[in-house]
Amino acid sequence: MRHEKTVCGLWVVAGLMVLLSACGGGGSGDTRPLSGPVQGARILGMDVKEIPSVTYAMAYDQAMALGVREVSLSLDWALLEPSLGNYDNTLPAIINVFYPMQAGDVTLVLRPLDTPGPSLPADLAGRAYDDPAVIAAFEAFLSNLHAQLPELNASGKLRWIHIGNEIDAWLGADAARWGQWRTFFRAARAQVRSLWGNSVQVGSIIQFPVLMDATQSALYATLVADLDIAVLTYYPLNADFTMRPVSTVADDFALMSSALAGKTIFLQECGYPSSTTNNSSLAQQAEFISAVFSAWDTYADRIRLIDIAWQYDVSDTQVDQWVNDFGMAGDPNETAFRAYLGSLGLSNFDATEKPALQRLREELVARNWGS
Repeated sequence: MRHEKTVCGLWVVAGLMVLLSACGGGGSGDTRPLSGPVQGARILGMDVKEIPSVTYAMAYDQAMALGVREVSLSLDWALLEPSLGNYDNTLPAIINVFYPMQAGDVTLVLRPLDTPGPSLPADLAGRAYDDPAVIAAFEAFLSNLHAQLPELNASGKLRWIHIGNEIDAWLGADAARWGQWRTFFRAARAQVRSLWGNSVQVGSIIQFPVLMDATQSALYATLVADLDIAVLTYYPLNADFTMRPVSTVADDFALMSSALAGKTIFLQECGYPSSTTNNSSLAQQAEFISAVFSAWDTYADRIRLIDIAWQYDVSDTQVDQWVNDFGMAGDPNETAFRAYLGSLGLSNFDATEKPALQRLREELVARNWGS
């Protein structure tokens, strides 16, 4: 994938000091299918988003009513600690108030490294990840974050912490960078263990194409042993931001399973745009949902969680910001990049539903999800 979740989850949370009403339950009566796939231990997540007509609290409630039971929140290190020891605890405080009372479990995606590159306090800019000063600072950052989340910690709803998002975008095929990151990650994981205990699983997120590249796959393999779970983002993209056919999903899931043997797999982001600019369509996006669930049925014992991106399309203003963040302004693929980011939602920015949302409902009902 070539985008990140800058506002997915957390930045929109900043406006939600409203208490969320209780989520609706399933209907009564026995509608369980006589045969076929069932939910089992699988977990459905969703990138919950607010739009002008739907508050974050409302959007969260909608997701839970569907059967979603996981949401992820992304925190950039540089934004929460602009300079060493100068913590901005505003967002952690909101997280600590809102999420402990809700139905879903929480994933924290901590981003000292994100798709566009490093996100370090200004004092550490340019330093390698295995620099003792960088490691010590991130350990202190984790300690401060833990101290800001007493209610969430006590609730047991914080289940996963991922260190780094789409790390391969910056690590590339550089063995030295991968080695530095592994040293950093191992120290960070040890600190998470010391603060949160063994109940919180720790991963580090890569993009799916890593598994298709012999060099990067070999470098990632050196990190896999240190991971509690193998965490990927999955968008079947070509290099020009057009989409690969939905028919490739089954083979992609087979590759995940074989390449990551011995590790439980999470798809922390999983999506497909609806724009014709990306060689897609509303119907094709809906077919992607079905293809994902069909492949997930096959590998239900390997893939524990899939987090669907996104609940709603984002605004043109947000897309503009991402174009700048990723340095895509003026790029030959800028138009396709914009269309990709602007049409990933299961519903439009005006809250009207796309066929993909109804398809998701149907796939969940077929598996008696949430019963």
